[in-house]
Amino acid sequence: MNNLSKTAPGLVMLFLCTVPVPAADRQLLHGHVPKAVSNLKLPPVGRFPATTTLQVAIGLPFRKQGGVSDFLNELYTPGSPNFRRFLTPNQFTEKFGPTEKDYQTLVDFARTNGLTVTCTHPNRKLLDITASVADIERVFHVTMRTYQHPTEARTFFAPDVEPSLDLAVPVLAISGLDSYILPRHLKSNRVTSATLAKGSRYYEGGSGPSGYYNAKDLRTAYAPSVIYTGSGQSVGLLEFSGYYANLVTEYEKS
Repeated sequence: MNNLSKTAPGLVMLFLCTVPVPAADRQLLHGHVPKAVSNLKLPPVGRFPATTTLQVAIGLPFRKQGGVSDFLNELYTPGSPNFRRFLTPNQFTEKFGPTEKDYQTLVDFARTNGLTVTCTHPNRKLLDITASVADIERVFHVTMRTYQHPTEARTFFAPDVEPSLDLAVPVLAISGLDSYILPRHLKSNRVTSATLAKGSRYYEGGSGPSGYYNAKDLRTAYAPSVIYTGSGQSVGLLEFSGYYANLVTEYEKS
């Protein structure tokens, strides 16, 4: 056996060990860079501190996106086999929600990458996490920068590029990656007879503090003959731009 034949196996092994192994397919998300940054080409004014902790939520898409639209159309179409055949939350999740396997894969992905899972949800649509800016940059392949707001006297933080994940499970969106839009109090004035048309049957305003309208006033105005009291019922508010928790508490007290 010549020297070449003796060294060939070693060369092959060396070649195999030095060839880079392709990583899992990386999915690129869209719509996470504020349009003020992408369209106005705002220049960054700094880096967002790496040690800052952010609360973000990773959202998964419906398992059958088109099926949800079709079902809703059938639900309200007289003559359809699904007309008014409403589903419970659990039934809807099992029919259209992300699978348990996909949701657990997302949870494992977050924890393996050093992200702290703060809340899971029964419908498996959202996963709440907290993480440092440094970890967010590493996991989502972005650089978090600060920008001067184009219309407000403040800066905001945002990723410089669209986030991407080394994850096979499809991700719909990641909320909480920017502060371009901040929650703010609504400007509300007391309702008085001077602010309403003369002769209005509601000229006295609401029965809440300072003349504000409360739930009883809305019931009287829009559903005077309904006998339900709301006992056992729940109302969900989906707030994409944040909210003030103290306002909810204040409303419940009043």
